[in-house]
Amino acid sequence: MRLNWGTGVAAAYLLFAIATGGFAAFAMSRPVLLVSPDYYADSLREDQHLAARRNALALGGAAGLTSNGRDCIDIVIPADQAAGAAGSITLYRASDPAADQMIALSPDGTGRQVLAVGEIARGTWLVQVRWSAAGRDYYLEKLVNLK
Repeated sequence: MRLNWGTGVAAAYLLFAIATGGFAAFAMSRPVLLVSPDYYADSLREDQHLAARRNALALGGAAGLTSNGRDCIDIVIPADQAAGAAGSITLYRASDPAADQMIALSPDGTGRQVLAVGEIARGTWLVQVRWSAAGRDYYLEKLVNLK
């Protein structure tokens, strides 16, 4: 049996269809990890989040996050807010949502809290600090690369 150009075109289309179907099956079998399971409600709170970020920026150097890159993260809020501050610290890992951690904000009298992070996985983490004091909300975030 002799093959002509029509058979080649049909074979090319058939190979393309099989490859497309195979890729679609592969893509549908992969887990879909959303940044937030409740993203719609989160988007409605965006204005409050932006106001909290502006409030934290207005504090200047009185509030901040630093890390030595190995075993600790240092969080500082203003000393006059330390006693009445209520909030949380979130360690967000984009590559593994199961590794995310939420820690209560509990600064000492000077407004400082040191997180020991020697036991968590190495790599890039987004540290998010949210707190309320004197009727205002505040938000800080920083990417920290633990080695």
